[in-house]
Amino acid sequence: MQSTAITPHTARTLVRAFSVVAALLVLPATVRAQDANKVYDLSEVDVMPKLMSQQYFARIMQDAYPASLRKAGIGGAVQMEFVVNASGKVDASTIDAMSNVPALLEAAKGLAPKLEFQPAKVKGTAVKSRVILPLVFKP
Repeated sequence: MQSTAITPHTARTLVRAFSVVAALLVLPATVRAQDANKVYDLSEVDVMPKLMSQQYFARIMQDAYPASLRKAGIGGAVQMEFVVNASGKVDASTIDAMSNVPALLEAAKGLAPKLEFQPAKVKGTAVKSRVILPLVFKP
């Protein structure tokens, strides 16, 4: 069996080639890491976020509706805004809501972290996105 020796020149060439390949493999991961912190507006995504289950959503809406308001026949709307992360969960620290009925506002804020979404996607990759969700509580 014949042994092949690697010359210093060949070794340097191989090291350079491996460095270029490694840089090409690491670069997309670096770019993805930078984009992982970006929160996309819905106008920037290819696939919109979508509630995982309408039935589950309806049930937790009813559970969140304050019984005292329902009994009194008081309903109302709440405009929710929050960030859905790439896993489809609501980032609780981003929840903002507006309503004329303070109790419904609090109910909606408690409901939002329980929501589950199919996350938004950009070029086939799940991303964080800002979601505006109007909620209507009907007695």
